[in-house]
Amino acid sequence: MKNKLLIYDDNCPLCQWYSKQFVRFGFLPSEGRVPFSTLEERYLLQIDFDRSRNEIPLLDTKTGEVIYGIDALLEILGSKIPFIKSIGKIRPVHWFLHKFYKFISYNRKVIVAVKCGSGAIDCAPEFNYYYRALFMLVFLILNTALLFPIHKIILSPLPFYHISIWQLQSAHLVLVLMNCLLSLRFSWQKMFDYLGQVNMLALLTNLLLIPLFGVIKLFGTYPNLIIAWLLIVAIMIFREYLRRMEYTGVLQNHKWIASLNMAGMTGFVLYLFG
Repeated sequence: MKNKLLIYDDNCPLCQWYSKQFVRFGFLPSEGRVPFSTLEERYLLQIDFDRSRNEIPLLDTKTGEVIYGIDALLEILGSKIPFIKSIGKIRPVHWFLHKFYKFISYNRKVIVAVKCGSGAIDCAPEFNYYYRALFMLVFLILNTALLFPIHKIILSPLPFYHISIWQLQSAHLVLVLMNCLLSLRFSWQKMFDYLGQVNMLALLTNLLLIPLFGVIKLFGTYPNLIIAWLLIVAIMIFREYLRRMEYTGVLQNHKWIASLNMAGMTGFVLYLFG
């Protein structure tokens, strides 16, 4: 694509990754993606910066035309795969893609939990209560659903695991309610940030357990293997917990909440295996 610049948030690993894939697979030339931090001022003046925080801009450097968000992505994909752009322009499809794009974009800082660097341009999206609440609801349902196969395939073979799936779900509900109560200590927006990060930690835990399904299917049910996997996941999630709670400011300003949260998770584990 000649004379096109995809301007991405270089403080967002997700944005860095997918914009890099466009270059890798030939949808954009190497000079066709530029981070906000190195963007020339003349180009910065041509875009709507407030809108660019929420929807990635694609600038035509020759005409000055700018398209945003899902339309920008469809334009890039359509340059090599025209039918994708054609399908994406169908009204119901475009409506869904636009909503899905917003769902990811408004929550991308919750997903990656990376702060803007010192002196860098802050491209963090606007806070949107609707999309944050939807994000938490969708992944709460997903996390709850994933507990069923995790209980049956991963936990049940362990000799010291004796609870039923409904006891597991009840313990999960208690943990959810505990975090909701702890979040009441925060301001309205901070509450959504905290609960979003807790939700992401639960999702990451489940995602790290999913490959174990395949390992068990290939090699059989070996309790020692499952225990080793669970320990590795626990270490990874603990480190990620510290990083994400530092990102939200909980570790710095509300250590007692972090302590209660950790105590709750410890109690959850002891209930499962005690």
